[in-house]
Amino acid sequence: MQLRKNVSRAVVAVLAAASLAALPCIPAHGEESGQTANVGNVLLGKQPTTNSTNLIDTGMSTVPQVTILNPAAATDGTYADLGDNASTRVNAGAETGGEDNGYAKWGDVYLQYDLGENRSITAVNLYHNGYENAVSIFKQVKVEVSNTADFSQSTVISGPADYEETTATHLAAQKIVPTGGQIDARYVRIWQRGHYIRNTNSSWTGYSNGVQFREIEVLAKLKDSETPPAQEELRNIALGKTPYVYGLAPTNIAAINDGKMDSNYAVHNSLGLHWLQFEYKNTYRIRKIVVKLEPGTYDSIRVSIASTPSSRGTAVYEHSNVTVGDKPIVVETDMQGSDVRFTVNRNASSPTKYSEVQIWATGNSYDESRTQYVSPESKYDTLAWSDEFNGDSIDESKWNIIDGMANHGAIYNRDAVGITKDGDNSYLAINTKNYGSTQALKQAVGYDDYGTQLNEKKVTWSSGRLESKNKYSFQNGRMAVRAKVNDSQGIWPAIWMLSQDETGHDEIDVLEYLGQDPWTAWTTNHFGILDKNKQSDGKANTNWEAWSQAFHVYEVEWSPERINWYIDGRSVFTSTRGRDDGRDGMHTRPMFPILETQVGDGWVGDVDYSRQNTKQNSDFLVDWVRVYQRADQDQVRFDDLEGLSDAKQFPAGAYRIGSSAATDGLETVSNGSKQWQNKNNFFYEGQPRYETNRVMTKEDADADQSITWFVPGVKDAHLTAYYQTIYDRHVWSNAANGWHGYSIRSGLNDGANIDFRVETSKDGATWEPAKVSVVDNYIADHPAYARTTFDAYSLPEGTKYVRAVFPNLNGVTYSTAAGRRLPVLHTDVQLAKATFLQSKEHVNDVEQTDTPSGNTGGNAGTSGSQPGVPSGKPSLPSSAVGEQHHAVGLTQTGAPVIWPVALSALLVTIALVIVLCVHSRREAEPHDE
Repeated sequence: MQLRKNVSRAVVAVLAAASLAALPCIPAHGEESGQTANVGNVLLGKQPTTNSTNLIDTGMSTVPQVTILNPAAATDGTYADLGDNASTRVNAGAETGGEDNGYAKWGDVYLQYDLGENRSITAVNLYHNGYENAVSIFKQVKVEVSNTADFSQSTVISGPADYEETTATHLAAQKIVPTGGQIDARYVRIWQRGHYIRNTNSSWTGYSNGVQFREIEVLAKLKDSETPPAQEELRNIALGKTPYVYGLAPTNIAAINDGKMDSNYAVHNSLGLHWLQFEYKNTYRIRKIVVKLEPGTYDSIRVSIASTPSSRGTAVYEHSNVTVGDKPIVVETDMQGSDVRFTVNRNASSPTKYSEVQIWATGNSYDESRTQYVSPESKYDTLAWSDEFNGDSIDESKWNIIDGMANHGAIYNRDAVGITKDGDNSYLAINTKNYGSTQALKQAVGYDDYGTQLNEKKVTWSSGRLESKNKYSFQNGRMAVRAKVNDSQGIWPAIWMLSQDETGHDEIDVLEYLGQDPWTAWTTNHFGILDKNKQSDGKANTNWEAWSQAFHVYEVEWSPERINWYIDGRSVFTSTRGRDDGRDGMHTRPMFPILETQVGDGWVGDVDYSRQNTKQNSDFLVDWVRVYQRADQDQVRFDDLEGLSDAKQFPAGAYRIGSSAATDGLETVSNGSKQWQNKNNFFYEGQPRYETNRVMTKEDADADQSITWFVPGVKDAHLTAYYQTIYDRHVWSNAANGWHGYSIRSGLNDGANIDFRVETSKDGATWEPAKVSVVDNYIADHPAYARTTFDAYSLPEGTKYVRAVFPNLNGVTYSTAAGRRLPVLHTDVQLAKATFLQSKEHVNDVEQTDTPSGNTGGNAGTSGSQPGVPSGKPSLPSSAVGEQHHAVGLTQTGAPVIWPVALSALLVTIALVIVLCVHSRREAEPHDE
């Protein structure tokens, strides 16, 4: 339910003036909120928790769904803006339409704040959401406080009762004072059950599920340490401080506070109206601001002070058509704050040049040091895999460099990633650069045409992506990345993980950073299947300065029970959503790391096409990536199916594993021009397409063709397969913003089944079927193939061999949307990869074989550019055990038949019995002393 929320300039001006009340301990501005010299708002900068389980969904699959929207907005010290982005919101239930829009089923939900310690609370002021041409009844508002986080003992200081806004009280605070004038508590809960809206210029009314606040104040008595002293020697807190510059990268920025008012200028290169600001961890009493600009005429100059970096702040100097001479602008003030912003417009065609900025202030602490990383306590404490990026080039034994893929507004390419040196330090640099036009970009970096039309307006950027897919993945553990993000409008650096077999929407975002919101780092879990039951659970984590100002350690701990996120060693978010509802929210498949910078479009929105707010050339720097697991943790093994019976090509214990045997009726497939070869038809939606190795049955092959792997101590097995899609059947998907196709599995006739089977064996001779669950991923439209995953979990203890049995396609048909019955061809079903979870104690085990030299069975064929590889050892599937053997004493797979082995064992046993009997008799005879 939406209303227009644009407030008239007059209303904004009035509210902006009222916002001065947010600054604690300033008697001149304290009357509006009830503050006095020793009472202040102790909620500034705090973020809430909630009992609401109602996710707020924007409708975009890439945007995290959250229970709390804009958690920092209600405590940022600003009141004026009525936009959704300027308020903190939770939902009380689902809006269903109808007379009450679902209100009867909504619940009471709360925002809970931790004040950090017991405080003597004197008032709570609630600035509810508002509309320009409407008033609201805020339903069942209640405020309670407690000394414990679980509110096992609490005191209600107001409500529950409806709070009715009138035209006279429109947008004013709901003021709540405890009985007796004050109450001691650490935790505060604000409850509500949505609100009822009455339009003031029409007869429209309706319920909204939003529990939404522009600002919340908790006024309490301040300690001496919270009031920066008024009488103390002033310090220039700008000296040596690097300001945050929004827009184009500045030139010579160190000159802005080098203590010299000269012509050695720091240049803010963005033209027109732009800002930079000094951001502080501590709150200061600011007494004087001095700014020296290049002499000339300026369209406007504004200097403001705020308590949160995202706020425009309260202007202490604001003038238009300013003539600046040789003397600096000096602003005398007496205001508390932690952020000082300079918003300057020289003119539309000139950058702003700063000679010097001084900020004279007093404070209780001048320690502006950043948090030092300390590794969190974790059961995952053994380094399992890492890259320190200390070499001269990227280690491609660990990483794939994506080359030629277009994604949003950029083409990923090899030249955009590399190692950069800074003195003794060495970093991975992912460069983002604007080439100005799509044609110039393609000529410079190349392009791998995925059969999609490039947007000539947007795709002008070069960028980079590294991922360890097919080279390393892990299941459960802790991944930490020390990085310095690049920023500005439309720039989207990310650190994340994706399922090795790219099933469903298994994705953990360790960090997503939207460059136009530089103080927010997103941590998110995605799960479920796109266009079916996909969901996400995320949190926006705010900082006192732009995250792009420094290196930080972004970290995730992923366990079967929960996923924990950390920044600089501090816990910032925990998610268990999707764990117990069948959507695999904790991800039971191995995942691999990804480092990239996306550009423009999607969640981050467009870059600035005027080229003033978006840096045209910037680097995302990564110092190191480290993965920790338990010392005895199960390891992932992976077969990309580059060949068959190729186990000996890979060293013992390596991540890559080959198959030990394959039947004669299989052939490998590689990239080619035909529809069933083309890599662009075998992919996971939105991901790079280098799935060039697959296996299928030969035309008219016998039933029960199979591939066998030697994986002693295997716990889980995952097969990723592709099925042809029905050429004339599709439906539009709003979630995917594209056509949803249909697999031939959904159109089979006569009850046919063409699923893969998984079988296990302890000796390579006796086989048992494994319980397999099937996951149908989002299906792109024909000619793309449908991606299907077969999962076999908790395989029997003692298993040494795993076998993938291909479906028998002979005589199987499917129906098209038009009713045509078509045969399932051998090219319609292809196996792309196999992933195993193996006990660590067995990862170095080597298969012992007595296969005579040259007796390795028949060769698997090949289709495409990849040569065939000889097949290997274990026996046929159980359904074919009775078939004739080759004359050389091998099964049709090339495995030795069982009877010679059994006969040898029997002879050895008989000999051993004879020896024991003789020994026993000798023991029974008298011995000479």
